[in-house]
Amino acid sequence: MTKIVVGVDGSDHSAAALRWSAREAELRDAELTAVLVWDLFNQRHADGSQRFDPAYDSAAADAALEAAVVSALGPDAAASVHRLPVCDVPTHGLIEAAKGADLLVVGARGLGGFRGLLLGSVSQQVLHHAPGALAIVRPDKAAEERDQADAASDGGERIVVGVDGSEPSNAALRWALTEGLLRGATVEAVHSWEVPVVFGPVAGSFPYDTDAIEKAGRELLDQAVDGALAELGSPDVRVERTLTVGGPAMSLVDAARYADLVVIGRRGLGGFKRLMLGSVSENVARHSPSPVVILPPVELAS
Repeated sequence: MTKIVVGVDGSDHSAAALRWSAREAELRDAELTAVLVWDLFNQRHADGSQRFDPAYDSAAADAALEAAVVSALGPDAAASVHRLPVCDVPTHGLIEAAKGADLLVVGARGLGGFRGLLLGSVSQQVLHHAPGALAIVRPDKAAEERDQADAASDGGERIVVGVDGSEPSNAALRWALTEGLLRGATVEAVHSWEVPVVFGPVAGSFPYDTDAIEKAGRELLDQAVDGALAELGSPDVRVERTLTVGGPAMSLVDAARYADLVVIGRRGLGGFKRLMLGSVSENVARHSPSPVVILPPVELAS
């Protein structure tokens, strides 16, 4: 990874995204660029206010961006962050600025979000349209709660990654293992199996051998993890393999309560040209209390 782009709008969520991005850039020795998208009716000022100024320009936007970066990171760390003010609508401006980057990072909700919603309009739209890897970061209060959970356990970081055997999930698994090695974290690979739905009356015994379904799920999980480790050269990273019963989205959200990061793969276009997210990835992004990294399908990442 050589370049990380983070969206900044002066909100607490974007400040959390900045801090998360700065750590990620340090771990991966990557260039970090902070982007503030502005237009005539979306002006951020260096004093933190949002007011209309007919003379507002890129210099004023850059001053606001610098103030936000310094406030979030401190002056020393802020000095190493590249700044890019962009005149555009927020979603398009962020996606364009992130072209060629290895990772785009956004806060879960910006200044225009509604209290109580985990995803604001910009993060929701970026979630659907970002062509590359995307991280959605919660505010630091959630991080404090996870730190308390860490203190109650072994004190180490934990990364949860969803595994379903698809190429997007395999890419997510490789990303999570690399991240686990960099952080010295435990990687928990989670695969969830479900009993197929039966429609209509069922005569006699239950028509499915659940033992066989569970065994197939275990084999899938083991093959995915073993394959990813071999592909990465067998890195020295702690891996736990968790097989659960039930919906995969709920299983991942439950596991995320005790995780510092959740990593999932994003499915491709499928049969619906405008639906770029599978229900699992979208639900995890909406409900996870931890930061979420979403890896794109191959056709978008290439």
